[in-house]
Amino acid sequence: MGSLTKLPSTGLGTGGVGSSNINDGDVTENKIGSNAVTSGKISDGTVSANDLASTLDLSSKSITLPTSTFNTQNNNIALLGFKMAVNESLTVFNLVDGVVDEFNDETGTDESEGSNDTYDSSNDLYSNSVAGASYSAGFGIDSITEPDTSTAGTNPSQGAGSTGSFTVPTDLTSIDYVVIGAGGARANALNAAGGGGGATRGTLAVTPGQTLHVSAGEGGDVGNGYAFFGGGFFASGSHGGGGGNAGIFAAPVSGTAPQVTPSTSVLSAPQIYTIAGAGGGAGNNGGGDNNFGGSGGGLTGDAGFNQITDPGLSGGGVEQTTGTSEGGGGGDQEQGGQGQPGSDGGSFLTGGPAGAAGAGGAGYYGGGGGNPSPSDEAGAGGGGSSYIGHPQITSASTEEGSTGQTGAAAYPEYPSINGDFPFTVGNGSGGPSPGPDNNYGGNGYVLITGTIAPSASNTTIVSSTFTATSEPSIARIVVFEEDITTPTLNTDVIASVSRDGSNFSNVTLSDSGYVTGSSGQRILTGTVDVSGQPTGTSMRWKIALTNNQVKIHGVSLSWA
Repeated sequence: MGSLTKLPSTGLGTGGVGSSNINDGDVTENKIGSNAVTSGKISDGTVSANDLASTLDLSSKSITLPTSTFNTQNNNIALLGFKMAVNESLTVFNLVDGVVDEFNDETGTDESEGSNDTYDSSNDLYSNSVAGASYSAGFGIDSITEPDTSTAGTNPSQGAGSTGSFTVPTDLTSIDYVVIGAGGARANALNAAGGGGGATRGTLAVTPGQTLHVSAGEGGDVGNGYAFFGGGFFASGSHGGGGGNAGIFAAPVSGTAPQVTPSTSVLSAPQIYTIAGAGGGAGNNGGGDNNFGGSGGGLTGDAGFNQITDPGLSGGGVEQTTGTSEGGGGGDQEQGGQGQPGSDGGSFLTGGPAGAAGAGGAGYYGGGGGNPSPSDEAGAGGGGSSYIGHPQITSASTEEGSTGQTGAAAYPEYPSINGDFPFTVGNGSGGPSPGPDNNYGGNGYVLITGTIAPSASNTTIVSSTFTATSEPSIARIVVFEEDITTPTLNTDVIASVSRDGSNFSNVTLSDSGYVTGSSGQRILTGTVDVSGQPTGTSMRWKIALTNNQVKIHGVSLSWA
């Protein structure tokens, strides 16, 4: 074994001990104490790679890397592990000191510890998005299409009945509606059509749990005098009756004609959300003339008219307000239509009774009744007006009918609505589009639709327990997250870690960019000191979501 040779004080340069100062083997571990040579005694660069042995045994030593190095390496491992798990359809990808859960199923999470943690098996993710819902409820005169929210009205006989109802679902705050007014009846054995019903549509602000009362509108008839809820009365079986009210109301209506009254007061505008005016009944003046019922409104209903005497007044949606051969007038927003001499005018919600001719259609204000005269005037009833002025309604519009035709014909919903019935919805009977027996006016219809947008729930996702090989003091979490709305990190998305399975420490997450590209899944990362938690090696992560909707595609947790 070599010996230590004493060096003169002048033999050591200020740069320290170099290879030229100490011969191979002259310094042994028995002659220089442990830690005797430190970085403070050897200048930078003095000991070079050539001065060290080719093999360095550090098996008995420990090396501590800075936190930044731990974060970088574990972030890369998490991303690699996540991609491998995705590609190989793995669920939990175990590492020596960590775990990657890709959410291919629910294996890696503790469903008993989580809350509102609904798993989406089609897309392999968890989300705090509460699914929205869509509603569509149709109302015929005594039928409904959707029983969960709706009850049907009744119509046991012509002129008798009750309104149906729609109960507003939880979280629904507005509904869209289409209301098609009822058609008037034809004059018996003549070629005169009843007036077509008007139509309205719009959006109504509602309150969850509120009940809306719905009348589909009964078509006018020949021989029974009235249509339920406001259709004008006529005394003779050879003339057409006006249609009844179709609309949405804040109070129910029931009864038998002629005494049809609301169960609670509906005789004021705040109780009426919308009405589609009904068509007036056709008249028979005994001379064989074609006395057509006036169409329902629009804000103003059409007057009944005589097509032969006044060929220029041929209907087609034109308001019949000129000429000497008019029937009952159309209702408007302030008053009922004027009746012909010998008949009555329309009134609020009610069509005018006829003389020996056609009756007025119901509406916000009903059309006037018709009555033929020796001067060969038309004996047809006028159409009622529609109503769209309620303050809770927005985007409201109305379409008037035309001769024998509904004003809803241009609505995109109309073909499917009409296809559900054996007669033409809202059309006046007779003429080109008769009712089922060529006499009755077509009943009206009400369609209510609504959509509840998806919303965020308070959701907690908790992992199963993973056992560490030794008690960790630091943990690193990587969350693969995707925005649905716009969350705030560490407020709407909160991550925490436990080393004893029960006590959690919050992690400050930061956005490290996207997994691929510039959209889709983001990489959220954060490190937390868990040394202050109770002793343990039961590692768990927890993700709490609130306020804004997000998707969580996977989580990686590592520790040291």
